[in-house]
Amino acid sequence: MNRERIAVIIIFFLLTGLMVALVYLFNLRQVLPVWALATMVAAPPVLGLILVFLVGRERKVELPVSPPPSERPQEEPKVEEKPVEAVQPQEGPPPEAYVAALVSVLQREGRLLDFLYEDLDAYDDAQIGAAVRTIHRGLRGALLDLMELAPVIEAKEGTEVVVEEGFDPKEIRLVGKVRGKPPFRGILRHRGWRLVGFRLPKPKRDDVLAPAEVEIP
Repeated sequence: MNRERIAVIIIFFLLTGLMVALVYLFNLRQVLPVWALATMVAAPPVLGLILVFLVGRERKVELPVSPPPSERPQEEPKVEEKPVEAVQPQEGPPPEAYVAALVSVLQREGRLLDFLYEDLDAYDDAQIGAAVRTIHRGLRGALLDLMELAPVIEAKEGTEVVVEEGFDPKEIRLVGKVRGKPPFRGILRHRGWRLVGFRLPKPKRDDVLAPAEVEIP
């Protein structure tokens, strides 16, 4: 039973009690006929029952109940979708194509691969020396065509040089008994090499470093 029904019942019981009290206080039993007294006393509870019945027939509108915060489904955070950038094709030949071209030039001019893959134990020193002279001439010519080199220290090897404070360890490597702080005095054992210019050979489009040679009699 809802609160509205309880309130209606209480109100009409009070009205019934009020009617009974009026009948006794004003001695209405001697003035009014019996049917009128019965109507006065019975009217409030009858009306109350009718109203209670009508209240019970009212349509109940159920409002949606929102779940507590702990039971509400968590909304997934919106992730901003970034447009996919198209992969740009690599411009020009790959680096290994230039390496292969350089090795191909050294092979063509100085037979570098043949020399490196040759088993030198089968030859005496005189034979190796004669072969190295030819290989040296070809490789030197190829490198001079491709690279422009200069010594790191412009001095004759075997002479005394001074390494000043603030030198670059990438350019000068100190060997021997290194103590204290610069400047250092020592004997130049190797002048070093600095790359001044480089002319890349034409990149190769295949994996053939040197063609096979077949002599036709």
